[in-house]
Amino acid sequence: MKKKSIQITTIFVLCVLLITGCAGLFKKPTLSPDAISPGFLRHRVEQNYLRFHSAKAKARISLESPQMNFMANSSIVIRSPDSLLVKLSAAFGLGIGSLFFNKEQFVVHNSFENIVYIAHPDSVDLRHFLVIDFNFYDMIQAFSGIHLIKTHDRDSLSIDHNQYLLIGQKGEQVRKYWIDPKNFVVTEHQQLDKQGRLLLHFQYSQFTKYGRVVLPKTIRISQPDKKTRITIAFSRIDVNVPVNHQDFELKIPQNAQLIIL
Repeated sequence: MKKKSIQITTIFVLCVLLITGCAGLFKKPTLSPDAISPGFLRHRVEQNYLRFHSAKAKARISLESPQMNFMANSSIVIRSPDSLLVKLSAAFGLGIGSLFFNKEQFVVHNSFENIVYIAHPDSVDLRHFLVIDFNFYDMIQAFSGIHLIKTHDRDSLSIDHNQYLLIGQKGEQVRKYWIDPKNFVVTEHQQLDKQGRLLLHFQYSQFTKYGRVVLPKTIRISQPDKKTRITIAFSRIDVNVPVNHQDFELKIPQNAQLIIL
């Protein structure tokens, strides 16, 4: 009886030790801003971007603003670092419009008015065509979901909600980045003015690994002063697939009105 009692005690002690040891394995790592630098985070986030070369995707895009509200299906083609094609379609495949740009050309086709706008990317003001104040750099990041960390005049690093929070100041603008410590991807980015007013807000969620590239399935971009928000919800993403010139071709009606900007 005494022997059996000793065996039970031994098994109990072993179980306690095993459970304690396993708890250490599954516990989330303790984050410390002292053990890492802004430069290291910038480098790790960039590695994910460098592994991304191209994508063909299907997504549901919704727009909410005081001027209009709509939801449309889209097909998206991206070739890093500077080529993007977005085609929007409504119910029954009815075309709404298309947008294409690379380092040499910017093209927008308004299907409803059958007007085509063509310009050089360096000379066009995107605010004439988009409800959110994007630049081309923001556009590529928004549709790929890989948000890079820019260099700043001053950086600070802290921990917020078990993520790294990097705050940088460049001129009169403040930029905040929340970085996932496991995948080293930006999950949220805010651009603020010197008074602390939010200018642009990027949110990335539902991250999935495609080979060696980690991308979000849902992207939200908000501009509070315009009360505007765009949501991109991907239903399919094929990453690092072959993309050629034909993939970026726009089928524009011959009777479309052409406007050179």
